[in-house]
Amino acid sequence: MSKLTSFAIIGSGNIGSFIISAFLGQAAPPSTLIVLSRNPESKNFPPEVQVVKVDDYGDINAVARILTAHNIEAVISTVGFGGISAQKKMVDAANLAGVKLFAPSEFGSPTDGAPREYRPLQERDEVAEYINAIGLPWARFYTGAFINTALFTVTGVRVNGKINIIGSGHTPVTFTSEEDAGGFIAYVLTSLPSSSISNKIFRLEGDRASLQDIAKWYHKEVAYVEAIPGPRSEILSMFSRIFESGAASTGWNFALEGEGKGWDAAGSANELWQGHQWKKIRDLVTTL
Repeated sequence: MSKLTSFAIIGSGNIGSFIISAFLGQAAPPSTLIVLSRNPESKNFPPEVQVVKVDDYGDINAVARILTAHNIEAVISTVGFGGISAQKKMVDAANLAGVKLFAPSEFGSPTDGAPREYRPLQERDEVAEYINAIGLPWARFYTGAFINTALFTVTGVRVNGKINIIGSGHTPVTFTSEEDAGGFIAYVLTSLPSSSISNKIFRLEGDRASLQDIAKWYHKEVAYVEAIPGPRSEILSMFSRIFESGAASTGWNFALEGEGKGWDAAGSANELWQGHQWKKIRDLVTTL
């Protein structure tokens, strides 16, 4: 089966911007790259990027017409938490337009089989199950926690100068840089045959460390807390509990309540990007 050559990216937030940059930087760039945005004027896109305004992602026919007009073969969604469930309309539009692959917004911890106590993860899994149910090929990318954001948010270190931990903090967590995640996604989607991408979960891992490791590396006091301090405490506390449970490893299997093996292991997909040097936490963050 041939390689994919035309792509639409939905959203241009944190990971979206890295994916866009990676697509533009590939040695063999795609023949078509468009970014769908409701507010294209709100962000300075690179001049090489063709931005298409979308008034309403819920208008399935309108979105499908855009994808069809540009002969889009693959759609990569990078929507944030607030737009996860709304992706089902985008999936319907992609299916109507004859798109060959849909990559829903994952880019974090594993979500397949996530329990209700981790509702944001469960919502992502529901979208993936919907894509599969209608027969549209998919690809899911598990990156673990992003180095340049999670170290500061989930630890609450910017609030009180301490590594705040719910639990013991000894459980290993997968960390990956946003740049590596974006680069990997662009690489596999443009370099590998679509048959080797479709209906697969890609488990990345740039680095692996516990919160106790991080406290030690950066000489930070540990605070054992019931909730992560500061803004967005509820959602950050949930992620801290995910860290503690083991489910923040990209190899986590909710059904087995443990690590997967082989292709299901954390970092198993790294080998696909041959020769790439994955960035480590201490390569990117010199101080907390």
